[in-house]
Amino acid sequence: MTKAPDLKEFAIFAGHLADLSRSVAQREFQNIPAFQNKQDGSPVTAADEAVEAELLRAIRAKYPDHGILGEESGSSNLDRDFVWVVDPIDGTKSFATGTSTFGSLIALCYQHRPVVGVIELPVSGWRYVGVEGEPTTFNDTPVTTRKDLTLADCVLSASGGEFFRGPAPRSGFEALRQQCDWTVYGAGCSAFGSLSRGLIDICLEGANLATFDFCALAPVVEGAGGRITDWRGQPFSLVADMNHRAEGVVATGDVKLHDEVLRILNA
Repeated sequence: MTKAPDLKEFAIFAGHLADLSRSVAQREFQNIPAFQNKQDGSPVTAADEAVEAELLRAIRAKYPDHGILGEESGSSNLDRDFVWVVDPIDGTKSFATGTSTFGSLIALCYQHRPVVGVIELPVSGWRYVGVEGEPTTFNDTPVTTRKDLTLADCVLSASGGEFFRGPAPRSGFEALRQQCDWTVYGAGCSAFGSLSRGLIDICLEGANLATFDFCALAPVVEGAGGRITDWRGQPFSLVADMNHRAEGVVATGDVKLHDEVLRILNA
């Protein structure tokens, strides 16, 4: 596996992008704009578009030769070694209803592999940064997942009522949920940050997630000592097709439990 060069430089710039996102998102959150539904039925607000436009301007100014994949504005130069992946408001339904679990997801992929990831939570002022080969940080402090657990010790996080759209296995989820200590719902990208801090142990997201929904999560989870795959156990990578949807997301803080979680989900 070839390691991307100069990741520290890119991580600093990703933090700058998160600063821009925080500023715009906090401003827009004070006067939440009306939302519209996109062709796929998902909501979008003027804030999604404003945050993404600000981030893309900064990326193009700093790294004009890099590719970009943005949720709202599409893609450019995806054949480049370095591609920035931006989800300006991850959790638009949360944002549009005035709740605070939304975030901005910013990732850098090198040769299709996510190597830098930022989970920016503008309302709380919390930020998780993952960089390949480095420990994940929470507001600049290194964090780690919980280890040496049984399922009975685990706190499970899952999506809300839309969790089982597509192939997400309800029976497998119920079997897993019953073995865990307790379950929280609807925390979105913030749950993956909490997993990196050892506050949540298993994170599940259903199908219908695109590249910009999961690229930033992988470096954060892995840099804290966890593992993240799709429901079939495959690692995540950049997918240029905007219509591609992942077969769910499974993240575990204790890597020794990951295969057991997959087995139960897919039984």
